[in-house]
Amino acid sequence: MTTSGSGTSQDTATPSAKKAPKMPVKRRLILVAVGLGLMLLPAIVMVLITWAGTGTVQAAATWASIPAIVGVAAVMSGGRRYAVIVSIVMGFLAPLSIVAGISPVSGAALMAILCMTVGRMSRVGLQKSGLMVPVMLAWALIDPPAWNGAATVYPVDTAYLLWMALIFLVCGLIPALLVPLLMRKRTTPTLAPHSQSEAVTYTVMITTLVTVATFYVLDNPKMIGGAFLIAVILVMAPIGSAQTLKPTIFRVLGTVLGSVFVILLVSQVHSLGLVYVIGLVFIIVALFARLSGLAWVYYVFMVPATACLNATTLTQVGELGKQRVVDNVVGGILVIIATAIAISYSQWATRRGESTDSDDEIELGTQVLADARN
Repeated sequence: MTTSGSGTSQDTATPSAKKAPKMPVKRRLILVAVGLGLMLLPAIVMVLITWAGTGTVQAAATWASIPAIVGVAAVMSGGRRYAVIVSIVMGFLAPLSIVAGISPVSGAALMAILCMTVGRMSRVGLQKSGLMVPVMLAWALIDPPAWNGAATVYPVDTAYLLWMALIFLVCGLIPALLVPLLMRKRTTPTLAPHSQSEAVTYTVMITTLVTVATFYVLDNPKMIGGAFLIAVILVMAPIGSAQTLKPTIFRVLGTVLGSVFVILLVSQVHSLGLVYVIGLVFIIVALFARLSGLAWVYYVFMVPATACLNATTLTQVGELGKQRVVDNVVGGILVIIATAIAISYSQWATRRGESTDSDDEIELGTQVLADARN
C-alpha cells in the first residue's frame, strides 16, 4: 500500500531511496556478547541450583539456554511485563509438554493449541516472539533431557517435572528482568498487527502442519532431533505480505552447507567438550551474521551450532546434522505448498470481495499491549 504522506512504500521503493544505515561493527559485537551472556548465565545459575538441590551436576540444567532465548525474544518485542508473563506460562507448560509427549495424540493436541495461540497473537503483531514458545517446548515434548545421569527419562516423575518447571520459569525470567536494565535507552519496536484474514490463514497453516508433524515425530521415536522439523515449520511459515519463497530457499541451502560443516567436524574432532566450544563459536558467528543482514551465513553456521550443542555423544552430532538436512528440506517443501495454497485462497477471497477484518479488535489488542508495556 502507498500512504498519502510518503508517496512510497516498501513494495514501490525507488532505487534512489536511501537504505537504512548498517549497525556499526562495534555495536554488533556488543550485542552478540550480550546475547551470548544472556544464554550462558541462566545455564550457569541452574547448574549451581540443581547441584545444590540434588548433590549432582545435572546436564539437564544446560537446557536453561532454551527458555532464556524465549525470554530475550519476548522482552525485545513486547517489553518486560509481556516477557514475565511468557516466562510464567513456560514454567507451567514445560512439565505439561514432557507428559504430553508420552502419546502422539496428546503431544499433537498440545502443539495445536499453542499454534492457535500464536496465530491469535498475530492480530497484535507478537507472533514472531510468540512462536518461540512452541519452538522451544518442542524439545521438551519430543526429546526431554535425562535426569541424575539416567539413560531413560521418566516423564511422570514428580521431582523431575518440578525441576524442569523451575528451569524454564527462572531462566525465562532472568533475561526478562535483565534486558530492560541493560538496554534502558532502547525503544521497544513498533509492532505490525495483521488483519483477521491474514491471521486465520496463518493459523490454519501452522496448526495443520505442526500438528501432523508432531504426531509423526512422536509416533516414530527412533527419529533423532525431531524437534527440528517443528522449528523449521514455525520459523519459515510466512504471514501476510511476507509470503515469499526466498527465506525458504536460503534456509535449505544454508542447511546443506551447515551439515557439511558438521560432517567435517565429526571426522576431525574426538572430544565432546571441544565440540561444545566449537558450537559456541558457530553461534557467535551466526548471531553476528544475523545482525549484519547476511541471512544465508546465519543459516550456514546456526545448523552446526545446534547440532553440536544438542548432542550428548560424538556420533549424535553427525546424526543431528544429517537429520537437520531432512527436516529443513521437508519443512521447506511443506511450507512452500501451504504458502501457495494460502496465496491462492487470498486471491480468490479478494476477487469475491470477502473481508472479515475488524479494525476495532486490532486497536483494542494494540492498546492492551501498550498498557502492559507501560
